[in-house]
Amino acid sequence: MARPQWFKRLAAKLRGSMEAIDPDWPEWYRAYAADFAHPSPGPDASLSAISLTVLDAETTGLDVHEDRIISLGALTVRGNSISLADKFEAYLPSPVASGGTAAIIVHGIIPNSQRYHYSEAPQLLGDLLAYLGTRPIVGHHIGFDVEMINRALARQGAGPLRNRVIDTAVLAQRLQPAGYWSPPQAYSLDTLAKRYRIPLSDRHTALGDCYITAVLWLKLLTRLAAKLNRDLRLSDV
Repeated sequence: MARPQWFKRLAAKLRGSMEAIDPDWPEWYRAYAADFAHPSPGPDASLSAISLTVLDAETTGLDVHEDRIISLGALTVRGNSISLADKFEAYLPSPVASGGTAAIIVHGIIPNSQRYHYSEAPQLLGDLLAYLGTRPIVGHHIGFDVEMINRALARQGAGPLRNRVIDTAVLAQRLQPAGYWSPPQAYSLDTLAKRYRIPLSDRHTALGDCYITAVLWLKLLTRLAAKLNRDLRLSDV
């Protein structure tokens, strides 16, 4: 199946990022980039034996040029298990233009509410990269989240994310291609969660969406393994 254009652009950026360490990058980004001199796992790694990170960003809106990240969440999946204890959750102070009431209704994050502990962007991004390491990233329509994170990194004088990126929406479409019975909107996280009987608790919170996506990921892998009739490798996704 042909890769979507955003995926091709992202792959090109990642290929271009595997060059020498730039001394002008922040120290926390240089430490992250250095780990990719010998990245692991490789494409032949068994999915049952590696760890991946399920990632989600909550933002002030959907305009990658104007909107900003306000919350990031991530969970670790090891083989067939979701590690709820090994999680990442962080909040950025809301910008002056925080998306207005419509955005707050979606993600429920009240700008600069005292219920959250906030990190400044360099600290949050450094902590995120330390959490990610070289593990592959999994997410739903993850190209948007990666683009928002890459723009936040660029504003700090850092390079882009270098991790392998896997989109559960693309994987779902591989298993059930779009057609008369599967219009494009059938691959939204809400629709797929209902199709695979995944509870939609904590929807539109970063960690809540990570958990829903992680469960969806495992269900899709089960179906892909049955379709291929063998154990799955990283290159299969």
